[in-house]
Amino acid sequence: MRRLSVTLASLLLLLAVQVFAGNSYLGRFEIAENATYVGSETCLDCHEDVGEFYANSPHAPERGLTVPGTNISGCEACHGPGSRHIEEEGDGYIIGVELFSELDEDGKVEMCVQCHLGQRVDWMGGPHAGSGIGCAECHADQVHFGGDTRPAHQFSNPSEFCLQCHTEQIADFRMPFRHRVLEGEIECRDCHDPHAGPRETGWNGANDACLNCHTEMAGPFVFEHEGVADEDCATCHRPHGSMHDKLLITDGNTMCLQCHYDIQFNQDDVLAIGGFPHGDVTGLCSQCHPSIPSGPSPHVPAGGEARCTDCHYEIHGSNVSATFKNQ
Repeated sequence: MRRLSVTLASLLLLLAVQVFAGNSYLGRFEIAENATYVGSETCLDCHEDVGEFYANSPHAPERGLTVPGTNISGCEACHGPGSRHIEEEGDGYIIGVELFSELDEDGKVEMCVQCHLGQRVDWMGGPHAGSGIGCAECHADQVHFGGDTRPAHQFSNPSEFCLQCHTEQIADFRMPFRHRVLEGEIECRDCHDPHAGPRETGWNGANDACLNCHTEMAGPFVFEHEGVADEDCATCHRPHGSMHDKLLITDGNTMCLQCHYDIQFNQDDVLAIGGFPHGDVTGLCSQCHPSIPSGPSPHVPAGGEARCTDCHYEIHGSNVSATFKNQ
């Protein structure tokens, strides 16, 4: 299995290189005729401010990084060949702000993934693809024409970087029951990959983000709860925060009755769910425990009501009970 995974990863990387070769970033522009590459040192003779921006950064021209499969490096990897620009004292052809502004979202991302090949395939199925957000909006400290977001290194809590845009989640993280992101006990990237979607294939691959931590819910179980096996966790739980315990989307028995709505009344007008009497909790218990006396249930507070989970405790699945009772 491990060998198969390595082979698949190699094929995906090969595919990415092939896509790059046939649809390069610079291929999106009509490069000026006879323009040639002059090297970043020549560019920095005039653009000292850009040189200072990139100094001591991963994109520092001094590092001499080249676009994979080419000899193009530094400034010209993004701005194209600079000879005409220099010959005409700054008025000649160069891929500058005007041409950048004409690029669509895919074109702007292509500029980055021509080198960052590992993110090319990820981005296609990632959460930010098609959202109007490109690499520069988040990595503003790595490109000198980047967006307005504050870079991640300015935050003591890394998740606050994401919350600059995802402001609707801030209220969720202040709910009484929540994943403690604002407290720094968990980070957005513990559940979310900003570049890629769910790693696992299949319709319920999103559950892996939950089950990586909540391993006790993963099973397999002898008796599976269909609602758990066939749905994703968010069917019952709000992943960021909730007004209800265990991050449930609603309170009390309403949660269970969303699916278990086959409520009936038997010939004695006793409430029945799934063919079993539920109106008299004591009567329900006495089916298995005849010694329990009749009358109010000892499990239900006076004036209160029984909860489904008072009896059906192992609601994610059980190895001992087909009805998920705590036996």
